[in-house]
Amino acid sequence: MFDSLCAGFAARKITPSLGVTMAGYAAREGGAIGIHDDLYTHAMVLRAGSKWVAIISMDLVEIPDDLASKIREAVGTKTDIPSEAILVGATHTHSGPLVSSGFGETGNAAIVDRIAEITVMTVLEALDGLHPVRIKVGSVKVPDIGKNRRSLEPSPDPELNFIGFYFGNRLAGCLVNFPLHATVLGAENRQYTADYPGYLRRTIQAKHPLCHTLFLNGAAGNINIGYSADASALGEVFDFRTFEKAAEVGQRLGTAVLDGLDAADWVDNAGIEARELGVALPLKNLPSVAGLGQQIAQKTQAMDKLQAMDAWEELGKIEVSKIYLECLRDSMLHHEIKGQQQVVMPLQALQIGSAILVAIPGELFVELGLAIRQSRGDYRIFLVGYANGAWGYLPNQDAFAQGGYEVETSIFNEKMGEALVQGAAELVKAFA
Repeated sequence: MFDSLCAGFAARKITPSLGVTMAGYAAREGGAIGIHDDLYTHAMVLRAGSKWVAIISMDLVEIPDDLASKIREAVGTKTDIPSEAILVGATHTHSGPLVSSGFGETGNAAIVDRIAEITVMTVLEALDGLHPVRIKVGSVKVPDIGKNRRSLEPSPDPELNFIGFYFGNRLAGCLVNFPLHATVLGAENRQYTADYPGYLRRTIQAKHPLCHTLFLNGAAGNINIGYSADASALGEVFDFRTFEKAAEVGQRLGTAVLDGLDAADWVDNAGIEARELGVALPLKNLPSVAGLGQQIAQKTQAMDKLQAMDAWEELGKIEVSKIYLECLRDSMLHHEIKGQQQVVMPLQALQIGSAILVAIPGELFVELGLAIRQSRGDYRIFLVGYANGAWGYLPNQDAFAQGGYEVETSIFNEKMGEALVQGAAELVKAFA
């Protein structure tokens, strides 16, 4: 049974109780007050001979390093799946629970533990459902959705990647990869929602009711539907950031997947393989955490004075700079940055037939994703961001020259992109 490729799928709800602090926006005030649509963890287990791969997609803003390690270690202990062959990814919805610390808030440890427990159970359920599968691998271009949020120009990477897994003629599972922030809903939304990835999944399920769709976000660090990061951080409300817009985006992507699967060819003799590589990335000349704390306190005092003076324009500028400092401080605390000049980032690559998934634990700029994809032309490369950890923004060198939110909050310097692309290319080229 297991000589050919076999797959199993499962999904479980991870929607927390109401009142829980939500993740993603410094400007959001108050906990969740409703459930627009439930949040899920989806799992897929693959086996071919003695080789295993497990892929997890969670409706969370990020997968903190400790949560990723906890899930991978637990699955590795309870199954024959090696931890290095387990990919744990976030859809990057900004309308789920806070699962780490940020902006002075701390994730609820009991909720995070419960999400991890449910996720491990979901993987075990998928493992119990292994069946021989045939697969289709393909991609389609879906333009005019993503925009570079720094320039508001169209995204240079409108590529929607997919793998369909079939039990006989039935689509049992689908893996979808697209670079776009799951932030159609803004800080004013206080209902739990998977954002557009939820609509994408439901669009596919409407045609294939028994299909489990795992969405893995891509190199989306500077890609959203068309608004600036600063405006979003300050809580500016845009009339196009609605559930109707999220439905439009998700349904369009889901329909493109369905059409792509119908047109795609079968992949013969689909094998699987997993590899990992640690890549040394250079850091900025960073201040101490204590020093950042002092700067944040000074910004707070300045904001109080400006508010008393009704100097709203200047207040907004100071508030943005304070948010930058808070993000940088939180990232340094998460990764225990104390004077070192570089850190080693773990990269992962999974081969599934003619596709290679490259998992990056951060918010990779789209230009870097394209450079990694170009390193191997005989495989279809899926760039998977927000996976196996959370290292913040990973901008390209041009962005460092321009500055802005993503650059100011990144712990890395302008040479990071070159080192990351080189390491990821090395990892991808290791596959036969």
